[in-house]
Amino acid sequence: MKKDGQFEGRSGRFHFIDWGGNSQYAHFSHATGLCAAAYTPLARCLTGKLHMIGLDDRGHGKTDAPADPARLKGWNVFAGDLEPFLESWKAPFVAMGHSRGAVSSLLLACKRPDLVKALVLVDPTILPLAFTWYIYFLKKTGLIRHIPIASRAAKRQAEWPDMQTIRSVYRKKSMFRTWDPECFDGYLEDGTRGNGHGSLRLSCTPAWESRCFSVYPHNLWHFIPKIRQPTLVVYGGRSNTFRKNAVKRLRRQVPHAHFHCFRENGHFVPLEKPVATADVILDFVGSLDF
Repeated sequence: MKKDGQFEGRSGRFHFIDWGGNSQYAHFSHATGLCAAAYTPLARCLTGKLHMIGLDDRGHGKTDAPADPARLKGWNVFAGDLEPFLESWKAPFVAMGHSRGAVSSLLLACKRPDLVKALVLVDPTILPLAFTWYIYFLKKTGLIRHIPIASRAAKRQAEWPDMQTIRSVYRKKSMFRTWDPECFDGYLEDGTRGNGHGSLRLSCTPAWESRCFSVYPHNLWHFIPKIRQPTLVVYGGRSNTFRKNAVKRLRRQVPHAHFHCFRENGHFVPLEKPVATADVILDFVGSLDF
């Protein structure tokens, strides 16, 4: 059963979803611009073996913690917010995540192996090593905000007259066109907020989303060899985020990891195929000795 909850973090109040399930705790971290509710179909399929929980990150969903783009310096803040939340359950977790959420889970797994007993990375935002040097240069020169993904996010329409309008427009966008309908509904439900006079606004502001993309951790490959937990990597064969060169390097640097490719899907595979993604995760979890 899906239940909403509130957590008082170190610097604000965070919203989370408790989907329930069996005793082994698992947390799913969402992608930039999205929210935990978008992954409800996936989480629900996992509750037969796992007790599924998902936090809305700072600046996303129903979370009210401060989200000032000018103060966001990197993705460690998301792992830092997740740390006390998982601690509050007083049990180790299977840490899962999609896109940036996968990286947040990875960073926490390296910092707090006592909190993370297994890791599931779903089309993680792990760029090829050559890209990271370019990202470093752009950050140093202040040009990073002009990369396409950040500039597009900054121009996103934040205010909408009503739910019907945003639903009609978004469903036609290439990003959402292939999503499972329930994932799409979950995103709209918690990814927008009423303005008090009938209109809506995006919960993740364009400025915050753009800034999230602009502070990508260029030193991420420094942390990856430190992964010691049992690890599953699920990705889309047509992903424009987790590319072939990054897949190959990750295989070399985390030789104990298991990989599964959905060859006909792209970056949004857990939102396009939540049931099939859950099946792969359940096979992995079933092989672990909890």
